[in-house]
Amino acid sequence: MIQVRSPIPAKILIVDDLPDNLRLLSKTLKQEGFDVRSAINGPLAIMGAETDPPDLILLDITMPEMDGFEVCHRLKTNLKTADIPIVFITALGEVTDKVKGLELGGADYITKPFHLPEVLARVNLQLELHGLKDQLKQQNQQLQATLLAQRKVEEQIRQLNQELEQRVVDRTQQLETANQQLQREMQERQHTQEQLLYMAQYDSLTGLANRTLLLKHLETTLQMIQQSSQSETVQCLLVLVDCDRFKSISNTLGHHQGDRLLREIAKRITATVPTHSLVARLGGDEFAIALTITTVNDSTDTIVNNLQRQLAVPIRFNNLNININATIGMVLADTEGANAEYLLRDAELAMVQAKKQQQGSCQLFKPEMHQQALYELELEGQLRQAIEQQQLQVYYQPIVALSPDPTDSTIVGYEALARWQPALDADFIPPSVFIPLAEKTGLIEALGDWVLATACQQITQWNQQGKRPLFLSINVSIDQLTCPDCLNKILAVFQHTQVNPSWIKLEVTESIFMKTPQPVLDTLTSLRKQGVKVSIDDFGTGYSSLSYLKHLPIDTVKIDRTFIQDMESSRDSLNILQAILNLTQALQLETIAEGIETCDQAQTLANLGCVYGQGYRFGKPVDSQKAATFIQTQAI
Repeated sequence: MIQVRSPIPAKILIVDDLPDNLRLLSKTLKQEGFDVRSAINGPLAIMGAETDPPDLILLDITMPEMDGFEVCHRLKTNLKTADIPIVFITALGEVTDKVKGLELGGADYITKPFHLPEVLARVNLQLELHGLKDQLKQQNQQLQATLLAQRKVEEQIRQLNQELEQRVVDRTQQLETANQQLQREMQERQHTQEQLLYMAQYDSLTGLANRTLLLKHLETTLQMIQQSSQSETVQCLLVLVDCDRFKSISNTLGHHQGDRLLREIAKRITATVPTHSLVARLGGDEFAIALTITTVNDSTDTIVNNLQRQLAVPIRFNNLNININATIGMVLADTEGANAEYLLRDAELAMVQAKKQQQGSCQLFKPEMHQQALYELELEGQLRQAIEQQQLQVYYQPIVALSPDPTDSTIVGYEALARWQPALDADFIPPSVFIPLAEKTGLIEALGDWVLATACQQITQWNQQGKRPLFLSINVSIDQLTCPDCLNKILAVFQHTQVNPSWIKLEVTESIFMKTPQPVLDTLTSLRKQGVKVSIDDFGTGYSSLSYLKHLPIDTVKIDRTFIQDMESSRDSLNILQAILNLTQALQLETIAEGIETCDQAQTLANLGCVYGQGYRFGKPVDSQKAATFIQTQAI
């Protein structure tokens, strides 16, 4: 190729809004002997090109106000600057942007970051091409005069055409490659969307439907039944299945094995129910079955019996036979006004009621269950407010020293009992209602802490005024004994109320002792070292074992009222009572009998060796003022 290099340095105009780029390119080109000028924006570049046309323009595409494409367009439409070759400077990699630049009349591209040898090569090439174009003009003027010049020009044009065709071929190949890549990306995106849709509606562990798909299915089923001519005979049944003891089994075997067990349970449920049913996993070990039935009694009984029978078959697992019982809650949809969310809610309420019964129970939803749930929800809010605003009361029931002489019953202590009267003109809400509610909703710790502080303050006042100290029994919950820093919290209450720890008996139910963690036992042991006495409450109502008493950190056994009520009519109850008292005496444990209502009961217990008694025979729970009167008069 003919190289045309004028003795006069070629003029190059660099257009870029970034000073660093201008300096780098200017320095490099000046070192090569070029006459370099620069412009920081499009308008200045156009003005400079019109005033003193350069031999070559290096033009940045991305600039504020006027981008490189617009600058190129204006230069190419101006006769004075139309022939100036323009090399675009860009960091853009899109083929469409390059094609656009070429269509506007751009000669070439230089990409960022700069490869300086490449920059120089392209600059030299374009200058040479520009020089060739000038030469072609001259040769075209001499075409009539010399055939040789004409042939040279034609050859040069042919070469340029070949280069252009090759560039077109290259660009076409690039476009085809980009199109293929776009097709692959579209297919991958569609596949991803399908996966996301599946994940949104199906359980990843079992492959069953999840809650979202279950609700959609229920809505569709309800609409179909409502629109069907058989709506009076066809009903939608929703069955919830909860696997009893699954959490304990999973913790024992490990979560990975627990997942395997869940998959096996899912297979059994799917194989048991009718084929037109939808089986879903709601989370954990809870499954749901949605289906339509025609004969209510036969269908529900058959489904429940089949489920419980299949799930009761031991699962052979790692050389173990795993037994799973199913607790079931069901609801039959009243298609008129039925709603999928309400249907699932009602089935959950039925499940809650079933769990209150023995394992493996089944419960069909009844409207009163929802009313009870609303009542408990409202009651929870009132109870939370009552605890926060200290609107509850502490009542005190006397505990007396039993004596064979029924007239000799001295008050030796009290049991502190929480009482709740929502309003002055309202009835008291039974402890059997609000105590379990507090346990279920997590309010029992706050309630227990308030009772402890109030009762300690009261016994301190009584014992500071009285001639002999009384003890006070206070019930504590497992939540109070497992909370962070529980030992220091209890001791801080003692210090704040100036109570002597030896005045306090902390009552813990037998059921808590049977499943209490070691840290709780350590806490009770530490409290005993401070002088606090620990009492096991309601002894005999749980999985009682007389032998385990010697291993517990306790001082007192409170015998449950059921033994007291039955001892006069049941010889067995009397014998059990005698055995309990003999063992506690051998272990040097104090005993308190609850629920004493008659003189005969009190006398019999005293003769059997029971130390203390409590019950309506000696007094009902009363407020602190009446309790103080009992202390002063000692009249029973």
